[in-house]
Amino acid sequence: MLPLLTIFGLPRFQLKRLMTKLKFLTWKEFTSLRKKQWLKQDKTCPILRRPIPYEKAVFDHKHKLKSEKAGKDGKGLLRGVVHSQANVIEGKIARLYRRYGLDKFISLPALLRNIADYIENPPMPPKYVHPNERPPQRKLSKREYNRVCKYYFQMYPRRKKLPEFPKSGKMTKEFERLLEKVEQFL
Repeated sequence: MLPLLTIFGLPRFQLKRLMTKLKFLTWKEFTSLRKKQWLKQDKTCPILRRPIPYEKAVFDHKHKLKSEKAGKDGKGLLRGVVHSQANVIEGKIARLYRRYGLDKFISLPALLRNIADYIENPPMPPKYVHPNERPPQRKLSKREYNRVCKYYFQMYPRRKKLPEFPKSGKMTKEFERLLEKVEQFL
């Protein structure tokens, strides 16, 4: 029977040995290690997969609660040097993943892979437009309404009452037809 694997892909007994060898860094050691790791990574952010200037390079680590021990499930451990903005977005994604309770259903790496697959290969054909993305409905301006009023009785000599300006300002089919007829008078 295979031993249970952890976040590092190590059997538990090897992880326990690793955890006893954890190095708790001072800020001075932290700064020099950041420079060494940045150089070791060829000055490249593993998230963006592009070179980053040292000024934008920050250490990424998995956050832990104060009540938790460093090293358990990788919590509190440095993962690598990344671009500062990539680190911010990674932190926000991880926080929202836990906040919305998705950690009860799926691991974060699996979720992100599924999201990437979903975005690149959606299950629906690219045919339908979301109602929020519809072009805005044309509004009837006061100027257009006044133009209709000016020529209305020439277009309809037997009518006695002008159509009212719609309170919503939305262009109605009636006003669309009237505006088309007004164009003939211009």
